[in-house]
Amino acid sequence: MRVLLAAPSSPARLRTLVPLAWALRTAGHDVKIAGRPSFVEEILSTGCVAVDLEESDGETLAESAALVEFVKLWRPEVVVSDALAPAGTAAARAGEAVAVRLLGAGDEPSTSDADTTFDVVPPSLRDNSSGVRAVRHVPHFGPVVVPNWLRRKARRARILLSLDDTSLFGPVFDAVAAVDVELLCAAGADAFGPGTTVPANVKLVDVAPPAAVLPTCAAVVHDGDPALALAAVAHGLPQLSLTGTAFTTRVAEAGAGFVGAAGRLADVMADDAVRAKAVALREEIAALPAAHAVLAELTR
Repeated sequence: MRVLLAAPSSPARLRTLVPLAWALRTAGHDVKIAGRPSFVEEILSTGCVAVDLEESDGETLAESAALVEFVKLWRPEVVVSDALAPAGTAAARAGEAVAVRLLGAGDEPSTSDADTTFDVVPPSLRDNSSGVRAVRHVPHFGPVVVPNWLRRKARRARILLSLDDTSLFGPVFDAVAAVDVELLCAAGADAFGPGTTVPANVKLVDVAPPAAVLPTCAAVVHDGDPALALAAVAHGLPQLSLTGTAFTTRVAEAGAGFVGAAGRLADVMADDAVRAKAVALREEIAALPAAHAVLAELTR
């Protein structure tokens, strides 16, 4: 069977689609991923066949005559779209294919013309999950190499720090200095503002790929990245989000983390109830059907 996936030009969103693409390929189906010309190399890094939508010049795949044209030419039986690639549903209709929509941590359930909507966010972290089918989330961050330093066991409980906003490093370093943990930070000293003191329990590394690092961590601190936040949930890790988003707010409301200032970092490690809630969410995700288990619905 032929299956086409429509991916917007976002590595994080593409990686949400990848486990489903792999499940389809290993089940023997012919899978291709369509995207913008500038995104083709990113698609190829997944190991899947890329379709270059030559005429496209935007980034959202909200509309794409090229996508419709390819669907009519290739005649896939199923077209799977990211929530930011609604043209996939329209193309599926034009090619008389089954239209499937896949939601990630950065999406909210909404009215759609798709035949089926799957959601990698567990039901307990959705305000409204009616009309969608939950599927087990498999965290994926693209190709990574396990760093040599990760082969040595940490002497303290490890927290992964991931920040895009460099102004937040100082407050986090101030907060972690008094906590008996190893704070893992992938940044050079030049990333910090003048006068920023790096405590002795902060480990600075060149790279800290979440796929390799998260299984060794006790908690995660970030600035609202939905992909990392959902990966932390899947690993059963308490988390502190320094920036409030719809998803991180629901994680906090579920009792598996906090949204707030860096001063709450100690709470992430000290609160046994938060850790228990994080583990419960991990178990909820593990109990959801895996991508291969929902193939029957896609390939009916």
